[in-house]
Amino acid sequence: MRYTFLALVLCLCGCAGGPTHDYYSPTRTDAKFKGPITMALVDDVRPEKEKCLREGYTLVGSTDYFGKYPEASELRAQAKRSGANHVVYSVRNASKPGEWHFSFGSWGGTGGTGGNNEVHIIFLGRLAPKRGQA
Repeated sequence: MRYTFLALVLCLCGCAGGPTHDYYSPTRTDAKFKGPITMALVDDVRPEKEKCLREGYTLVGSTDYFGKYPEASELRAQAKRSGANHVVYSVRNASKPGEWHFSFGSWGGTGGTGGNNEVHIIFLGRLAPKRGQA
């Protein structure tokens, strides 16, 4: 039972990394923003980043890559690691019409379309307003 639990924990920890972690570029290494982590999927991160900065957010870091769609668990895990409490991301399928891929892994083969996404993620932080302030 103990080994099953340990294997499950290791699997879950491994799943929270991925390209969101592997391609992360910090802007600040001392960020420790508290509060619940919020996320926003947008069409383009640039205008949303500018809007957030005007609203008092601080840029903590970013991730840009081509590959799989980011999972919410990966986004939350990287936000916690980086000290951010707000994540803004965009995903655009960069596959050409009719394009198909096939790959073999340790558990067999997979194939299909949709693994060639252009992903942009911005990690931000903002202090929570003090009681009585909006």
